[in-house]
Amino acid sequence: MRRPQTMPRVMACVLMVVSGLLTACSSSSSQPAAKAFSSLQTQRFDEIVHAAIAIHQLPGVVVSIDDPSRGAFVKAYGTADVAAGRKLQLNDRYRVYSVTKTFTATAILQLVDGGQLSLDDTLEKHVQGVPNGGLITIRELLAMRAGIYDYFTDKQFQDAFNANPLLPGWKPTDVLPLLQRHAAEFTPPDQQSVYSSSNYILLGLVLEAVTKQPADRWITDHVIQPLGLSATSFPTTPAMPEPYARGYDLSSGMRDVTQSNPDAAWTAGAIVSDVPDMTRYVKQLATGKLLHASTQTERLKLRPFAPSGIGIRFQYGLGIAQVGDWLGHSGGGAGYSDNVSYLPSQGATVVVMVNASTTTGDVGGMDIWLPLVRYLYPTSLPNE
Repeated sequence: MRRPQTMPRVMACVLMVVSGLLTACSSSSSQPAAKAFSSLQTQRFDEIVHAAIAIHQLPGVVVSIDDPSRGAFVKAYGTADVAAGRKLQLNDRYRVYSVTKTFTATAILQLVDGGQLSLDDTLEKHVQGVPNGGLITIRELLAMRAGIYDYFTDKQFQDAFNANPLLPGWKPTDVLPLLQRHAAEFTPPDQQSVYSSSNYILLGLVLEAVTKQPADRWITDHVIQPLGLSATSFPTTPAMPEPYARGYDLSSGMRDVTQSNPDAAWTAGAIVSDVPDMTRYVKQLATGKLLHASTQTERLKLRPFAPSGIGIRFQYGLGIAQVGDWLGHSGGGAGYSDNVSYLPSQGATVVVMVNASTTTGDVGGMDIWLPLVRYLYPTSLPNE
C-alpha cells in the first residue's frame, strides 16, 4: 500500500513481503498435497523460512508452492495471534493490500471488453478535479505511467494513518484535494513508470462513475465471485472475516493493527483473502481469465520501472507486475504483506504471506520469496 521512496523499495511494494521485529514463533502446521516435493527440498524450504523468522523475528509466515510437474508444498509457520498463542493456519485470512490493484484492473478491463470504457479515455472524462486529468488516460493509470503523486507518501496522511489505522472519517474521495496540493511526479504523462497507489484510487472512482455501483460490490460480483474465490472479500468495515491472522506493526515494538479502515487503501489495497485462494488466483490473473484474449495481450505489454537496484528485471503492465519471469503482484500495509506470483513457463505459483509490517521499510519477504525462487527456478530471474 505504501509507495517506497527508492526504486528497491518500489520493488518491495510490488514484490516483497513486509516484516519486522517480534519474538520468533517456531510452531508450524502443514497440509498434505496431492504431489509433494522431496524431503530434501522441503527441508530447504523450511531452512529459508526459519532463517527469515529468526533474522526479522516474524510472528508468522505461510508459504505455498505449486508446480504441476514437480510437486506442491503449503505450510504455515508461527503464530496468528501472539497474545493468545494461536498457531497460524493455512486458511487464516489477511489483508492482501496492493494485490487488490490486480482485481481493480481486471474490473476496469472488463468494462473495456464490454465497450463501456476505452483505454484511451482521459481521466477527466469520468473523474474531475485531478491535475493533468485532461491528459492522463485510463491506460496510463493502469500502467503506473500517469505521473500522479502517490497520496500515501503525504506526511499528513501518513501521520494520521500511523497514529490510528482506523482513520475515522476518511473516504476515497478525500484523495482528490490531497492530490491538488502536490505537484505531479512528472508531466506530461507516459514518460516513465512510477509506482503510485493514487492511480488505483482514481480507477476505483472511474469504475463507480461508469457502472453507477459501489466499487466493492462491482468487484465482488464481477471478479471475485466469477473466479470462485470463496475466501476472498472486499470489506467495507475494519472487521476481518473469520478465521484470520492478526496483523502486527513491528516498527516500535509489537503493535496489533489488525483493524484498519478499508477506505484508506480502497481499490488500491482493501481486499482480504487467504493463501489457498491467492494460489488459485494468481494463475487466473496471469492467464487472463475473465478477459478477452486481445485485452490480456494488451495487459501484458510490460514496461520497465527504473533499475531495481538488485539486478532483476522489474516491469509493469496493466495492473500486473513482472519480476524476472514471474507475473503477479504483492502488497504491504498495516500488519500484513504478501507476494503472489506465477511462472508461465512452468505453470508454477509461489505465494508468501507474513502477518507483520513496518512503517519505514520492507523486510522479510525478500528473504523468503527470492531464496525460494532462486533455489527452485534459478534461471527465472533474468537481469534487468
